[in-house]
Amino acid sequence: MNSFVVGEEVLYNGSRYVITSISGERPYHYHLLASSPNGVKFAWSNKENLKKIASYTKPVRDYDSP
Repeated sequence: MNSFVVGEEVLYNGSRYVITSISGERPYHYHLLASSPNGVKFAWSNKENLKKIASYTKPVRDYDSP
């Protein structure tokens, strides 16, 4: 069973990403997508490197400011 679902926002390497797809075989790998001031960022990750977003009311600096 997956711990995350497609469309869920997660933290990966300190940045906010959205899960766009999940591999169909175990161990599951998650395809991630994020926007940044420098363009789109893509990544693949296993669940051990992902963190659920605890709260949208708690500020998180998950971007680089200019």
